[in-house]
Amino acid sequence: MFFLLSCSNKSSLPRPFSSDMLASQEFFINNGSDTLIETLHGSVIRIKEGSFNISGTIKLQIKEAFTAAEILASGLTTESNGRPLRSGGMIYINATAAGEAVELLKPIKVSIPNQYYDSAMQIFKGVETDSSGINWIDPISPDNTEQSNQWRSGKDLFMSKCASCHNIFKNSTGPALKDVELRGPWTDRNNLYSYIHNPPAFIAKNSYSQALKNQYGSMMSSFPDITIRDIDAILDYIKNESNKPENATDALLNLDIPADSVNIFDKTTEMFKRPCKDDTIYQPIPKPKQSFFNVESEIEQPAMSESFGNDTIPQNNPVKASDMESLRGGFTDRLSTNGMYDFEIKTFGWYNVDAFVEGYDGTSNVKLYVQLQMELDISMHVYLFCPDKKLLSVMNEKRGDQYYFNKINDGIPLFMTDRAVVFAFGSKDKKIYYGINEFSVQGEQTISVRVKESSVEEITQALFSKQLDGIDLGIEKKVRKIIKHQCDDPLPADTLQ
Repeated sequence: MFFLLSCSNKSSLPRPFSSDMLASQEFFINNGSDTLIETLHGSVIRIKEGSFNISGTIKLQIKEAFTAAEILASGLTTESNGRPLRSGGMIYINATAAGEAVELLKPIKVSIPNQYYDSAMQIFKGVETDSSGINWIDPISPDNTEQSNQWRSGKDLFMSKCASCHNIFKNSTGPALKDVELRGPWTDRNNLYSYIHNPPAFIAKNSYSQALKNQYGSMMSSFPDITIRDIDAILDYIKNESNKPENATDALLNLDIPADSVNIFDKTTEMFKRPCKDDTIYQPIPKPKQSFFNVESEIEQPAMSESFGNDTIPQNNPVKASDMESLRGGFTDRLSTNGMYDFEIKTFGWYNVDAFVEGYDGTSNVKLYVQLQMELDISMHVYLFCPDKKLLSVMNEKRGDQYYFNKINDGIPLFMTDRAVVFAFGSKDKKIYYGINEFSVQGEQTISVRVKESSVEEITQALFSKQLDGIDLGIEKKVRKIIKHQCDDPLPADTLQ
């Protein structure tokens, strides 16, 4: 993948752009008992008694690359036979006994968490390539889960009961519903239950909903017979769509409140002045609060089990990686997650939750050239990194003195205007050279990258800090929104212009 150095056993630092950068989570389990494990990133591993061909104690090793920074640091490209993928998380699972490899006799159940659920995602198996890289192959659909069924049900209900008057991302007959639960009285779902069941009764006693009625000139139809479960499904679907990177990063915050309505940024006041300007801000993405249960739920819940043929593994309290004394230190970029992708593995190795990029809404086939500025004649490896989509692609063609990404139809499918970073790495005479440049994706462009000398220590520490030459390598913390506010009013707390 990256041929940066000849590995030296004298270095105490992990080799950058390899899976050595990731924390190795080690669990010692009894093959004679059912086992439930929770990893550092919240993945859940369910292992049935007698799953291995050797009795006694089994050492299970797990590595995870869930965030953009982890994917880059580990050098795990996101391509399937050259076709770019956007990743929802990668996991490596292996098992040994007394230092010897063991075989799986029964499938292991894996649940991969994510900030959102995407029906386009599939499960890919990782295979090492001749160039020490990884190729993701043999995609299969994830298993149906309570979470995924909830979102599918919510989508169907939204289309049948809501879509005639509401759009998630833009105002229609009624207001846009993106981030609806961050506004006014709707931050409490109980108010939404009351409003949906009986709008006239709720509007009569609530100034926020009165202002909405005045602004849009109509009142929402009553749905007295819709169940709380169905309302939860609709709201969870809306929240999930709002949290998707292609929607959360660039969609505007559609304010559905007129001049005499409640100020959404100051819940202690009832009135606010008409906005006079727009400001671009960056706010933390709120952690989803879905209505269904999962293994981390603190709510008392009915007994549940996962089926393995005629046997079951109870959802008891999992052994957590953070509690394991055998956990080896490594790069772990914690990410708050909620939804789950479930699947079974029948062989050990790397697995990736991915979706193909081409054909996705907002993508185009881009012509991307890279021009390296360097004095030495060095064989360089050039990579394209799109942090928000967790996409890492390797250059595969050289045209004259320029490097080119020729993946599909003489180009590479990317999300237009997406934030992207080009990296170039190489080594000569035990010295390391690299260059980096950040840009916004356009239809056709040439990115110039100045290459300079560095060291293993410098690059490794930069990856750990997620900062390299002033470029942020882990941007999954904030969402861009455009807000309207009074010129002399301060911006909301926890925002950055």
